Amino acid sequence: MATQIRVWEISDKKLVPVSDASFADFHKEAELENWITQNPNILGEDLLVISRQKDIPGVGRLDLLCMDAMGQLVIVELKRDLSPRECVAQALDYASWLDSASEAEIRDQAKEYLKGDLDVAFQQYFHTEPPEWACQNHRILLVAARLDASAERIINYLAERHSVDINAIFITYSKLSDGKEMLIRSVLVADQLGAGERKGGGTRPSENALMAIAADRNTLALLEICRRMKDVWREVRQNTGGGSYRYWADKPDGGLRMVFGINVSGGLANPPVGQLDVWVRPDALAEVTGSSEAAIRQRLSEIPQPFSAFLMDFMIRLKSTADAVQLVTKLKDFVAGHSGTGEQG
Repeated sequence: MATQIRVWEISDKKLVPVSDASFADFHKEAELENWITQNPNILGEDLLVISRQKDIPGVGRLDLLCMDAMGQLVIVELKRDLSPRECVAQALDYASWLDSASEAEIRDQAKEYLKGDLDVAFQQYFHTEPPEWACQNHRILLVAARLDASAERIINYLAERHSVDINAIFITYSKLSDGKEMLIRSVLVADQLGAGERKGGGTRPSENALMAIAADRNTLALLEICRRMKDVWREVRQNTGGGSYRYWADKPDGGLRMVFGINVSGGLANPPVGQLDVWVRPDALAEVTGSSEAAIRQRLSEIPQPFSAFLMDFMIRLKSTADAVQLVTKLKDFVAGHSGTGEQG
């Protein structure tokens, strides 16, 4: 449940409770969108707005699309007239669209909104070189005065049990006795903001943090072998399952697909100390390599038997460096177009 915010005004050395006023009685929701656009740190972090009120065919009109300092895309959706459940569903629909969008498409949207190049705008805003980014590396922020208990349960379930990067930002409006107005921010999944204001992507663990976790779990050697896949795929650090690496491959028709992940923390399926869980997306790997999904499942099942955990239906538990070397060899064989079953990708 979201933290309940109460405000008291100090008057004649006495505390006088300030009642929450209805935002709609004094302002239109479009004003809140304007304020967020002008001051994105209202949401608790530095964000560069790169698109606004963009029609997404077959989905709807996306309120705001932003990018944080780590290059992660952020969908910002205001509740507006939707029911709380519809609001969550709408935001997930935008996320599914973004998962299949291409970098060129997002750059074109950004150019239209920013009236200039995205990389230049990023450098001017964050005062640093733009990092590598992928449309599929994104998260969701819902902005609302309140959500019902059902919507809050759904968001918590997605964030805590299925590692969906989603949160709700609550904006409370109050009006003081002298007519001054206040906006007060609170969050649903509070730990995502950490101890202070997040400076863009603060939920993403550092490389040193992931290495420390692996050392503590006695899986550093296994991790270093698995990370050899960054030679052929784009590596991204994520907070998935408590701390993971994800790997993105180029799709034949443009864009990227997430094909492989290493759950460094062990948070998805709690492997014994000294063992490392990884996951593979056979459908995505088939798309980017041209090999059949059946061949991929067959060859990768020759290591240990794959299992399911949460949203991952093809996880492999590596128990030795020999397992890790075998996995990386098989994955690189598929990338090279040699499935080992007589197929050519």
